[in-house]
Amino acid sequence: MPITVNGEAIADEAVRAEAERMRPEFERTFADEDQDEREQRLQAWARENAIERLLLEQAARADEAPVPADQLADALDRARRQVGEDADEAALREDVELNLKISRLLQRAAEAAPEPTDDQVRAYYEAHKDEFRAPERVHAAHIVMHAGAEAPPEVAEAKCRQAQRRLEAGDDFAEVADEDSDCEDPGGDLGWFGRGQMVEEFENTIWNMQPGETSDVFATRFGFHIVRMIEKKPAGLVPFEEAEDAARERARQTLRDEAIEAYLDSLREGTSIEEA
Repeated sequence: MPITVNGEAIADEAVRAEAERMRPEFERTFADEDQDEREQRLQAWARENAIERLLLEQAARADEAPVPADQLADALDRARRQVGEDADEAALREDVELNLKISRLLQRAAEAAPEPTDDQVRAYYEAHKDEFRAPERVHAAHIVMHAGAEAPPEVAEAKCRQAQRRLEAGDDFAEVADEDSDCEDPGGDLGWFGRGQMVEEFENTIWNMQPGETSDVFATRFGFHIVRMIEKKPAGLVPFEEAEDAARERARQTLRDEAIEAYLDSLREGTSIEEA
């Protein structure tokens, strides 16, 4: 079904190509829908996407502001590597410049979005709590003596046991880590992490400890360690106070997406779209 936008035709092949691009994700998302209904929806969305693309191209061609030369040169280099050196240089340059202008239009629309208010951030968190669930996590610190060519295993172990004696004598764990450990993190602090993020020997030790406990010396392929369990949190919803920054960023992205949708809607105003 031929479509014209402001007198400019959209080739049937463009709509078919867009439908095929969308198909894998579309069929996963709407797998429970009747096949005929799903196909009709896919074709309708593909047509809408093709119309939006042409509206953007028309707006980009009307934008007389040049693309910065360095940005265009970089994009052309990437395009040549993708399509090969035999491509029509003039056509490739025109296509790359057009795409850069489209990206600029969409970026401008997104940047016009307001920053989310505190109420909007809280509302996003409340409406999307499944996005803020975390697995069981621990907060730990360690002292490590790396074993290798410069420090044979017996030397590394001896240094680790010397650090252990300091801890047994009452020295502060963070202080010993800063002074003796090969770990560059202040106080040996490893931050929060979940299961499966450390090597097996470390996992077997830390997940069998309770907050406040300090392990014996143990070996991994990295050397010899002493680990201190600081805190442990069960799986569940991350409190708003901890998730606020992430919620703010996602609320910000939602407003940017809405601003882009509003811009695309504005391109349709006064537009002549005809389907034969």
